[in-house]
Amino acid sequence: MNEEDQSFQSKDFSRESFSGRIFTNCAFNHCNFSECRFSNAQWVSCSFRACNFSLAKWEGCRLQDALFEECKIVGAEFFKCDKKIFSMKSRKSLFHYCNFSGLNMKQTSFSGCRLLECHFIETRLSEADFAGADLSGSVFHNCDLSKADFSGAFNYLIDVRANQVKQAKFSLPEAVGLLRSFDVQIL
Repeated sequence: MNEEDQSFQSKDFSRESFSGRIFTNCAFNHCNFSECRFSNAQWVSCSFRACNFSLAKWEGCRLQDALFEECKIVGAEFFKCDKKIFSMKSRKSLFHYCNFSGLNMKQTSFSGCRLLECHFIETRLSEADFAGADLSGSVFHNCDLSKADFSGAFNYLIDVRANQVKQAKFSLPEAVGLLRSFDVQIL
C-alpha cells in the first residue's frame, strides 16, 4: 500500500503493522506510533511532528530524508533499519534508550534534542549537528565525529582516544569533560 502527499493529524496507530507500506512526502502531526511494527516499510521525505514512537519495531525499515520534530522516541533499535538507505534529521525530540550503532549518519541533525542513554557505536557522524543537545548517559565508541558540532551540547562523555574528533566543535565549559578519559584532575 502506497501513500503519497498525505497529511495525518492526531491519529492513533498504536500497535499497528506498517510492514511493507510506502509513504512518500507525507506529514504526521500528533500521531501515536507506540509499539508499531515498521518492518520493511519505507518513509521517503516524510515529516513527523509531536509523534510518539515508544517501543516501535524498526527492522528493515527505510528512512530517507525523514524529519522528526518534537517527537518522543523510546527504545528504538535504529541499527536494525536498512543501512543502505538511512537519512534523518531531528529537532527538539526526545530519544531515550535508542541504538544508532553501525549507521551512516553523516550530516544528521539532532539540534536541541535530548538523547538520553543512546548508543552510537561505530556510527559515522561526521558533520552531524548536536548543537544544544542533552547527551546524558549516551555512549560514543569508535565513531567518526569529525567536523561534528557539539556547541552548546551538554552532559556528554566522549573519549577522544576512542573516537575521531578532528575539527569537531565543542564549547566551554562542557568541553572540559573531554579530559575525563585522561584521568586528570582539573583544579
